[in-house]
Amino acid sequence: MSPRVPDPKTAARMHAITDDLGVAGLDAQVHATRGVLDITASLHQPGGLSTEVIVDEDGYVQISYWNAPGATAAQVVAVITAALAAITSATAGEAARVAGSPGR
Repeated sequence: MSPRVPDPKTAARMHAITDDLGVAGLDAQVHATRGVLDITASLHQPGGLSTEVIVDEDGYVQISYWNAPGATAAQVVAVITAALAAITSATAGEAARVAGSPGR
């Protein structure tokens, strides 16, 4: 079985995301595995471990970060809830836009 060929629009979108992540200071690359595209990106932080991001062509995004072992529970929760608030406000706006689009 031959590998799947990535859709050109999807490939262009993934490369645009990679470029924008680079502008934001992340080291990002597009990868194709059996024709399926994903992006891996790292934000290197002096004195700490990198924050890692994976984006797949279907829209799934994973962000992993290192938390200082001595951080308090409140500090850990504050970081997580701030990240979730940013994610949910961005995706809520997109969901509202899609729900209001013609044909939906």
